[in-house]
Parts: sequence; C-alpha cells; structure tokens
Amino acid sequence: MITIENNRTNPLTGLGILKDLESFNINDIDEAIQELEDKIGKSYFGNGWEEKLQVLYSLKKFAEKKRLAKEIYTLKEKLVERLTVLHGKRKAWSTVANLVNELQAEGKGREFVRDGLIIEIKQLENGLTAFDLLSADDIHALSSEIGTDPETLYSGVAEIIAKRKSEVIE
Repeated sequence: MITIENNRTNPLTGLGILKDLESFNINDIDEAIQELEDKIGKSYFGNGWEEKLQVLYSLKKFAEKKRLAKEIYTLKEKLVERLTVLHGKRKAWSTVANLVNELQAEGKGREFVRDGLIIEIKQLENGLTAFDLLSADDIHALSSEIGTDPETLYSGVAEIIAKRKSEVIE
C-alpha cells in the first residue's frame, strides 16, 4: 500500500521513485489515486495534493509501460524457444526480431506488438506437426533404427497426424 503523507513531494522528486517501481503494485497505485481523487478539496487542501496526484498518475503510466515491456520480452523468449527447435537459435532470434520490427512499424503501440506475438505463438503451436520437427535425415535415421522403409514410416506418421487433425475438427 502506498501511504500518502503530508510532506513536500513534487513531480520531480516523485518521478525519481520510478527507478524503484518494483516495490509498487499497480493496484496500490490505483488505490492511492482513488483516495486522493476522493479527498482532494474535501479533506485534503492545497496544491501539494494535486502534485502528489500527478506523481501517482506518472507512476501508474510508467508501471503499465514496464509491465507491458516485460510481457513482450517474455513472449519474445517463448517464441524464440519454439522457433529454435525448428530453425536453430540464430535464425529464431532473427525471425522474432523481424516480426517485432514489422509489428512496431505498424505504429499501433505496444499492445499491438504483444497481441501480434501472442497470435504468432498460437499459430506456431497449432500448426506444428512431426514433420516440422523432423528432417528427411531424421526420418531415414529413425527408419533404419526401427528396421522399416522411410516411405512406410513417413506414410504412417502422416496418417496419424491426419487422423488427429480430423478428430480435432470434429
């Protein structure tokens, strides 16, 4: 909980708090804003309270930006992790960087970038099959290990994937 004290806080000193924002919960900031909005002019008088309110608005805005930035970073890491399996780490990071750049170029804000990354992850999760993860060399190596023809192995796996996809559709 953020305690609102009757001391001298101005927007500049209040903004210095932003570096230590980890200790603030967005709900605490909202509660403090609500308290000030309810009491300014009724039981809290003077410009100092308005300044405190402005500081809290700044804290809230910064906290929301910081939360969104962390969320985007987490989504980028998740997407890289998924793509690394398919393409290797270097290609995965390159692909994610290009995707983020394209989303940012739209100029629709961080929420748009976050939503675009979420969509990409869902598409990747829904669209993966065994053949996305296995190369032709893997199929040949596996078929020789289990003693079957590569074409037979390929056809069997393809049939299982088709059956599972049709079960999901039904």
